[in-house]
Amino acid sequence: MNKIKVYFIIFIVVTSTIGQMAAEIYIPSLPYIARYFQVDDSLVQLSLSVFLFGLALPGIFFGHISDYLGRRKILIIATTIGLIGNLLCLSATNIYLLILGRFIQGLGLSGVGSTSRAILRDKMTGVELAKYSSYLAIILVIVIDTAPFIGGVLQEYVGWRSIFGVLLMYNILAIVFSYRYVDDDKVVLNESLNFRGLPQIVLNIVKNKIFMKYNLIATFTYVAIMLYLTAASFIFETKIGLSPAQFGTTTLALAMVYITGSFINGKLLKYVSMDKLISNGAILMMLATSLLFAMAFIIEPSYWLMLVFVSFVYLACGQLFSNSSASAFTAMNKNVGVSSAVYSSIQILVAAVFTAILSLFSNATVLPFACLMLVVCICLILLSLWKPNQVMKI
Repeated sequence: MNKIKVYFIIFIVVTSTIGQMAAEIYIPSLPYIARYFQVDDSLVQLSLSVFLFGLALPGIFFGHISDYLGRRKILIIATTIGLIGNLLCLSATNIYLLILGRFIQGLGLSGVGSTSRAILRDKMTGVELAKYSSYLAIILVIVIDTAPFIGGVLQEYVGWRSIFGVLLMYNILAIVFSYRYVDDDKVVLNESLNFRGLPQIVLNIVKNKIFMKYNLIATFTYVAIMLYLTAASFIFETKIGLSPAQFGTTTLALAMVYITGSFINGKLLKYVSMDKLISNGAILMMLATSLLFAMAFIIEPSYWLMLVFVSFVYLACGQLFSNSSASAFTAMNKNVGVSSAVYSSIQILVAAVFTAILSLFSNATVLPFACLMLVVCICLILLSLWKPNQVMKI
């Protein structure tokens, strides 16, 4: 692998993970932020939902502009707005300023992840895209699942503000990479920027049944992960009794399960269709949810049972994410920036709604978490069975 390709992969990793890094690094601190500001746990959980709403809202506009101006300029603008939100979080004197900062942070970073996916789609398609998405997922999970570990250690030994200090440095790194990125001359951009035509472009994308099938599969996979992350610190730290550092270390160890699932998925693509792997992932997610219901009604959640549950979820995600992403974007030839933004915006918006619903319930039991996971599993299974007859690309 030459230096240019290695640099490109690092660039994609940094820009595509900054949103998830920002979402997850402070997960171990949620109970402690609630105590610091002397507010209810649900209000702190709401800061994650608000971040996700911000992450979802402007992505389509960023994507539309990137199809006209190119990817580089959008990356620079988006990472800069994210930096402003991060600074507000770092200096917040009450929970409401923290929530506002998280929202602004989400608004900015909404354009980063979707633009990174558009850049990856600019370079490759089909099975090649699926393979690279699968192998890239291994790197992404290492970075993403390192976040709660770093956050847990920082919370235990320094405090929650230091977490936003680390995020600030990561955000600056993303800005540097964005400045150094050069747009691909082979990418066909739109000749004009017409926002009045944007609704029709989005409508055409949504009408593409193949794109929407796989987009929704990726959406509910992402919802499952965000539901787990919203509840995880309260389950592991408050109910089971782990320290923030122990919780972070557990999350880091579980990353190996996701890495294994993604690696196996990359190998199985030579012998098994992407649709079959998606179906297997949906079934595995349902098995995980069955165990969660057992912990809600029959036995108390324990450390080892939670490890088994999360392992099943991560193995399922290893099959669901890469294959659904590749299948969705293979159906797109034009307006890739907007398509990528629609892809990510739908995922994040639905996840924001589900996590907001979860924040309405008490953390004393895992039953609300289990019920929402059941909804996710039913949707995944129904979507995996859906056979759209559309073959056109837009």
